[in-house]
Amino acid sequence: MINLRYHIVSLTAVFLAIGIGLTLGSTFLDRATVDNFDAQLDSLQTRLEDRERRIDTLQDQVDAERDRNAAIDEEATGLLAGRLDGVSTVVLSAQGADEVDVQAAVQNLVVAGADVQGLWWLTERWALDDEAEVSDLAELLDVESTDPSLLRRTAIDALGSAIRSRELLGDSAGEVEATEDAVVDGTATGETTTTVAAEEDAGQASPGGDDVVLVDALVDAGFIEFEAVPGGPETPSLPAGTRLLIAAGSPDLPDDLVIEPLVARMGRATDTPIMAVVASAMQGEGAISDAVLVLRQSEALREVVSTVDALEHFEGYSAMVLALADLGEGIVGHYGLDESASQLLPAVRTP
Repeated sequence: MINLRYHIVSLTAVFLAIGIGLTLGSTFLDRATVDNFDAQLDSLQTRLEDRERRIDTLQDQVDAERDRNAAIDEEATGLLAGRLDGVSTVVLSAQGADEVDVQAAVQNLVVAGADVQGLWWLTERWALDDEAEVSDLAELLDVESTDPSLLRRTAIDALGSAIRSRELLGDSAGEVEATEDAVVDGTATGETTTTVAAEEDAGQASPGGDDVVLVDALVDAGFIEFEAVPGGPETPSLPAGTRLLIAAGSPDLPDDLVIEPLVARMGRATDTPIMAVVASAMQGEGAISDAVLVLRQSEALREVVSTVDALEHFEGYSAMVLALADLGEGIVGHYGLDESASQLLPAVRTP
């Protein structure tokens, strides 16, 4: 017969078994959890050590690259310093070109001692793909036409004449008459005669002059965005003897729309080389800018316009400065890494 003592003993045994089970179970569970945590910590420690080694390796590479860049900057400063002392230079490019490359070009010109007159950015308004742009340019030029091609050609001719005439003031007196076969948008537009009234005393040529009026108007109308550089004028200026650096390669304003016609218009005006055209960067899959390639393939223009494949590296900026310096001696060349270049760099001459 089951009595109260039996029930008490039975219940005590059950609770004791439960307690022992919980104790043993929790002990094994804690050990398994601890072992798992230990394994994770070991794995994390190993990964952290690997990451630290990679960081140290990358830091060594960064330090080596910084030292290399410092050495290059020092070498560049020594090579380029004084090459363009006092040479008035305008940098012209189309919006969309690599601004880092273009700004670096300006910095290298300053290192070379050039008197940089500012950055002239051709804006997308040159596309003339809406009525407002067409109307504004027609009013600016005082031309009664709504033909975008005609208006663009007229503006390019006028802009080319303005830049070209200021260069001629540095070397000529009286009237210089140039006959050119202008090429605009890849199509011959016929024979054009441009008369430039040069001042008798070139040394008295004003920094601006009537030629800058057109540039100011293009700025006011939004066709050119002027960007002043430290130490340069606050408004567009074209001192006598100004040389022109054109950075091509904008995807937003294709070279054949404005850059190529402008260079063709100026390059065919006289035999005096005053400009260099560089690509702001190598294009897709290593292809060079269309403008640079077109100029190098032109029998007439390749003799009066220097070109550089691309900026973005020490050799490119050095070629740019040395090529602009050579223009003062009437020396034209085509430099860079592309097979269409004649050599990597111009010959280094004593400043």
